[in-house]
Amino acid sequence: MRRLGLLLRRRLQQEHGAVAIIMALSMVMLLGFTAIVIDVGAIYFERTQLQSGADAAALAIAQDCAKGSCGDISTTAASLAGKNAHDNLSAATATVDATANLVTVDTGTLTSTGQHALANAFAPILGIPTSTVSAQSKATWGSPAAATVFPFTTPRCLYNQTPPGQVLWIKTSTSCTDAHGNVVPGGFGWLDETSPCAAVVDVSAQVGSQPGKSGPPCTMSSIINTTILLPVYSVASGQGQNATYAISGFAAFHLTDWSWPGASGKSPTADCGCTGIKGYFTQLVSLDDAKNWSVTRLGGPALNAFFISLSQ
Repeated sequence: MRRLGLLLRRRLQQEHGAVAIIMALSMVMLLGFTAIVIDVGAIYFERTQLQSGADAAALAIAQDCAKGSCGDISTTAASLAGKNAHDNLSAATATVDATANLVTVDTGTLTSTGQHALANAFAPILGIPTSTVSAQSKATWGSPAAATVFPFTTPRCLYNQTPPGQVLWIKTSTSCTDAHGNVVPGGFGWLDETSPCAAVVDVSAQVGSQPGKSGPPCTMSSIINTTILLPVYSVASGQGQNATYAISGFAAFHLTDWSWPGASGKSPTADCGCTGIKGYFTQLVSLDDAKNWSVTRLGGPALNAFFISLSQ
């Protein structure tokens, strides 16, 4: 019996040792899983903030560039990247490719001590004390090259000679002189409609006209006091039904009034006994999806209408 008791005690001691080894290995695995859950979650949270900062900075810089001056891109990037971080700290760099109308912003972790790496809470146990976290965003800006618009066009010389914000009536009787000294008769021409009160216009194609048209079948109240895209033509050729326009771009025009022939064709406030529209050219820099403006393609000549979007 004594010998049997010794054997049992030795067996139990061996089992206790095996259990201790298993527990130790289990603790390592448990800490490893903890590191994965907590530290990976922290990395994901950090990267979400960095991406938000990069997106905001890229869009803001693209807006500035579209307005004519990119400004201090480094300051803009650092400011917006920081504002999108929970601790107001984020490293950021920005570059602008003016040829491609492209802004690139890179953001990265920045600690209060000036470090560019995120300190891990549990991963050091696995030999990973820090993690490098970064994000990148690209934004582009462009002018319309093709769109479905209100079916008339105005000459480029009138657009060039009219200061932004100056209210004017664009009449069928208006004329202006182009860059070559040629008088361009008629302030605008009606375009061939592809659907009621709409024309599909592309800067790469000639657009036909509808001479003698008194006015489009439009509900003008739906577009009055709004900004519309107005096709601007560089060259008009032919006459009558054979007349065509070469569109040189799209201008943003804020429509304030209209006047068509006949009493029913005028707005109650129209102060022009003419056929035409009233308003002013204005700068449009929009973050709206270009499709919301019925723009189907960007990349047209830069006039005063630009659309901004994230490309990455």
